[in-house]
Amino acid sequence: MRRDLPRGEVGRGAGTGTMTTRDRLIVAALASLFVGFAAAIGLPTLVPGGGAASSPAVSPSPSAAAVAYREGILGRPTSIDPLTATSQADRDIVALVFSGLVRLGPDGSVVPDLASGWTVGGAGSTYTFTIRSDAIWQDGAPVTAADVVYTIHTLQDPAYTGPAASSWREVTVAAIDATTVRFTLKTPVASFLQAARQPLLPEHLLGGVSAAGLATATFNDAPVGTGPYRLVSWDATAARLEPFAAAVGRLPAASASPASSAAPSASPERSASPVGASPSATASGTPSTSPATVASPTPMPPPGYIALPAIEFHFYAAAGSLMADYRAGRLDAASGLTPTDALALAATPGSRLVDYPRTTYTGVVLNVRPGHPLLAELPVRQALLEAIDRPAIIASVLAGTGRQADTPIPPSSWAYDPTAVTPVAYSATAAAKTLKAAGWTKTTKGWFAPRSKTAFSIELITPDQVSNPIVFATTNAVAADWRRFGLKVTVTALTPHDFVDSRLAPGKYDAAVVDVDVGLDPDLYPFLASTQTTTGGANVSGVQIPALDAKLIAARAYGPAAKRAAAFRSLQTYLGQTVLSLPLFFRDEPVVVSDRVWGPTPREIADPSGRFWDVLTWRLASGR
Repeated sequence: MRRDLPRGEVGRGAGTGTMTTRDRLIVAALASLFVGFAAAIGLPTLVPGGGAASSPAVSPSPSAAAVAYREGILGRPTSIDPLTATSQADRDIVALVFSGLVRLGPDGSVVPDLASGWTVGGAGSTYTFTIRSDAIWQDGAPVTAADVVYTIHTLQDPAYTGPAASSWREVTVAAIDATTVRFTLKTPVASFLQAARQPLLPEHLLGGVSAAGLATATFNDAPVGTGPYRLVSWDATAARLEPFAAAVGRLPAASASPASSAAPSASPERSASPVGASPSATASGTPSTSPATVASPTPMPPPGYIALPAIEFHFYAAAGSLMADYRAGRLDAASGLTPTDALALAATPGSRLVDYPRTTYTGVVLNVRPGHPLLAELPVRQALLEAIDRPAIIASVLAGTGRQADTPIPPSSWAYDPTAVTPVAYSATAAAKTLKAAGWTKTTKGWFAPRSKTAFSIELITPDQVSNPIVFATTNAVAADWRRFGLKVTVTALTPHDFVDSRLAPGKYDAAVVDVDVGLDPDLYPFLASTQTTTGGANVSGVQIPALDAKLIAARAYGPAAKRAAAFRSLQTYLGQTVLSLPLFFRDEPVVVSDRVWGPTPREIADPSGRFWDVLTWRLASGR
């Protein structure tokens, strides 16, 4: 059943949600897997329709005759609400219709959105936001501090079980007046501004709905948001969104580079400014104030290109159908494809591949608890890393759409320092030399640790192929490399529940390939800090190193950009020397875009929906 939403004047139409919560740990790359882990990396724990059709509907709304940007998405929407969105299709729609106090800007920055500005006090322990006087919901109601308080309290409600259930746990929110809201952080962390991108819900429409009732609320059928687009209609096959003029006029257009839009992208590595991640605090820690407006010059598109009059999403159950419709000219872009399929589709004449660097770290975590003494030895971890052909894995599993990881800090991040780490090259010879120097010996039966009469063997666990095909393929590639090196390796594929709850969380494993979203302002504290093994954190390896804890705390602390950069440099150097996990790669999000579309510009993103950060600059060929 198609949902045709109420139509009317600007500010009176229906809207939808945007979801960009900072769900830090995505072990198995499924946010739904990590109700316990999802919020672990970030703040002090800050983090309807039937089956999809194989071919898109031609006219998803009465006004579909108008020109629209048409994107094919692999998957279908199920819940159009920032707090209950589960599928990528949900999050893509939500990203265009709902908005937060701040939003993503160019080059890794965070810029005002519903807030006109903010002040930071108490060395990062308080953030006070002023809501814009022209901020309104898509039904015409003003955005108020009550909307912010309602949203955060709902996220903090024990009955809320969504991906961000544990986010905001140590944050207090209070409405100072109708347009002023203050957050007080129990533990000041520099990443809070990223959390402030949390899409808001309308208190005047949902105030009577409990956290447990959000998923089934009628609000999901005709959601009302504050973002640059309003949802006109949607069902399991297609959705149509049209500009919300009040929001479009409110937001400065983000900068875009014509060069990056004119040709296939080579997975650019963007260098974001620390100031964008942490408001410019002085060395003395005095409060800082954000700019009320942000200047973002926009280059002129080529002649004959117009602003997007509408956006149509078409949902597919099969990649083959999506690719066929794109090749037939019925779509302007395609997303959600595997790297291999995206690369093949980008070869279509008049097309390009736009790669968005992601903050998802894929690596091998090793159980270094007392029951696994060999894995606790640095030479063993070093040799295991040297025996993995990471460039070959990136070329095969990711079709080249990714970058080698040397530590869990993304190369695309402002916090990354290429001088802090010496990359470890693939070399079976070097791996053998490392083990032999540690007293290991090799026979036809395998590798033997000193004084051991049994060949060393290791179980490598992974999410199954259905739940995470990329991690599954990566696991098998790692296992193949280790076997060639002479190790005995058993691969065990598990359901998401068994992978996380039965094996990782209780520490019942040797090694595991995982996905970890370290965030746009990297925070490794929940992933590696000593306290995070017993407090619901994500330290599944059992690392207990006080010296590392101090470095993790220094890197996440609020403070001047230079001080934070130095802290991250020290952290990366330490991680490179200790090899506490085996870094594999950071993947990109490949999107195939027709040359009929001008403007999509890559920047670092945490979720694929982040690709819409500069959607207001996109243009469509008027004659297509």
